[in-house]
Amino acid sequence: MQLRKIKEEEFDKAIQLSEYAFQYKVKKEDLPKRYEMLKRHEIWGEFENEELISKVHILSLEIIIENCRFAMGGLAGVATWPEHRRKGSVTRLLNKTLLAMKDKGQTISLLHPFNISFYRRFGWELTASVNKYTIEKNDLYRYEDIPGSVFRLKQEDGNSLLNSVYEKWFAKYNHLLIRTDYWWNNHVFTDGYNRIVYKDEKGVPQGYLCCKAADKLLDVQEFVYVTEDARRALWNFICQHDSMVDKVKIVEPAHDQLPYLLNNPRIHQEHYPYFMARIVDVEGFLKQYPFKAIESSLSISVIDEKAEWNNRTYFISQNGIVSKPASEKGKLSMDVQTLTAVFLGSQKPAFLHECGKIKGKKEDVIQLEQSITKLPAAFIDFF
Repeated sequence: MQLRKIKEEEFDKAIQLSEYAFQYKVKKEDLPKRYEMLKRHEIWGEFENEELISKVHILSLEIIIENCRFAMGGLAGVATWPEHRRKGSVTRLLNKTLLAMKDKGQTISLLHPFNISFYRRFGWELTASVNKYTIEKNDLYRYEDIPGSVFRLKQEDGNSLLNSVYEKWFAKYNHLLIRTDYWWNNHVFTDGYNRIVYKDEKGVPQGYLCCKAADKLLDVQEFVYVTEDARRALWNFICQHDSMVDKVKIVEPAHDQLPYLLNNPRIHQEHYPYFMARIVDVEGFLKQYPFKAIESSLSISVIDEKAEWNNRTYFISQNGIVSKPASEKGKLSMDVQTLTAVFLGSQKPAFLHECGKIKGKKEDVIQLEQSITKLPAAFIDFF
């Protein structure tokens, strides 16, 4: 067995494994584009006699927490040939990727799980969910006309206008991906999806839709707005499809409240656990974290079964972060999964203390909650 990075001349082996594991086929004419995409990934594989038996991709990305950018390793393409499964290959790969991400300064990692309990064993935790709505056309009730304009962008118009809206939207959430031009073009607006933008009376972009109409369905993958006028204007655009479609499907972050704003809130709703995260390097993450006012020192003992470098006690004060051996117990203790959920804003410390995932006194839990972000976590991308 050999565990190493996959070379460019071995990309076909990685593609063949993905095709089998995820049950799709890359068209011959699409292979050059796929090769270019793979050059952007750091791909680790385990080989037996130079034959690839399993692999994992690391994408070098960034997420936002309270307007602070964090280097993030996005895990994707985890796959093993069936004849080599349940032999520990993926375990060895994931352990290697944790080291690789730490060495690159990626203090946090995100992934889309095929099985949540599987990745919890390796320290990832559910941090972002989405709401999926299905709305019948009879419930498409329009508002009165809204000042401003709604128009359609072409790909050649670029992404700066869309990105300006998306980054204003950051103010509502943590955990969102920072998007580059490449990401917008290759991961957001795929074939058939339209770029619909709302500008207010002053010509300032305040919202956009990513949507596609086909087979009597309007599929809205992104409904992003920073003002109420933007929401209403884009909703009116959706309603204008009532003669073309029977249903509208909309995907929104878990804390969205669209149903409450409908005339008929009894639409079909699905709350879908979506993305998982894991702090890779606790000390590096905490040193960058945007803490609120810290009146007195807070100490947290962290348990991490897969990344031993995190098994320490962290003292947090106005003077910064000090890491000490685990033998010096903190006021609070928790595993790395719980720590991740707390510091990304996906779960409240009080709840995690009540269910036994945080150990310590209630007054210290309250102090922790006062020291960290109040914004909820959200994620709407995919890799």
